[in-house]
Amino acid sequence: MASVGFQAEQEPLLGHRTSGSREWDIIETEEHYKSRWRSIRILYLTMFLSSLGFSIVTLSIWPYLQKVDPTADARFLGWVIASFSLGQMVISPIFGLWSNHRPRKEPLTVSIFILVVASCLYAYVHLPASHNKYYMLVARGLAGVGAGNVAVVRSYVGGATSLQERTSSMANISAFQALGFILGPVFQTCFTLIGEKGVTWETIKLQINMYTAPVLLSAFLGVLNILLILTILRTSCG
Repeated sequence: MASVGFQAEQEPLLGHRTSGSREWDIIETEEHYKSRWRSIRILYLTMFLSSLGFSIVTLSIWPYLQKVDPTADARFLGWVIASFSLGQMVISPIFGLWSNHRPRKEPLTVSIFILVVASCLYAYVHLPASHNKYYMLVARGLAGVGAGNVAVVRSYVGGATSLQERTSSMANISAFQALGFILGPVFQTCFTLIGEKGVTWETIKLQINMYTAPVLLSAFLGVLNILLILTILRTSCG
């Protein structure tokens, strides 16, 4: 019984097993092990980007909001900031339910794609002739929806690790989440060197300045994250 208990600690919940007469035997090749951990590390990146999507514009929302729509007041700013958390709160159970019945690649890919769309919308809120503040509200709400994959990420990592691995893996997930919150304002501060005017890509009407450059970086990293999930993330662990 002690041997079976030790094997259970070593075995990922979503790993491959074969049943013997009385015990479960672990079958995990070196390649299987490496593939499993590549998938887990990709989700570390996913968690990092989810929290980065919130913090990377925290310092600049108010001046950017005033620039694109002078009619916005401090009360509306509160709604813009709260829309991220509201979007995340509403969508998280839906993504969780989705991941219970379908491969986790699906909600992960869709959520990150929404985050990329939200970042692009945020970069273009200056274009409409009026009601720009509402476009920013929608952009931040969509960003929260895109960041609603936190539960899916944690459940994947929990199922892809053994009992021995799980504590450190969950600690790493939290560390990457915290790192995203910490580095977001740092990135924002670095982009202030571009200035408020920045440069304009006239062909696509894109302004690249201290307000939009951070979300464009977030969008680029999101596209990279989607490609990694589609090509490397193991379906058998999700």
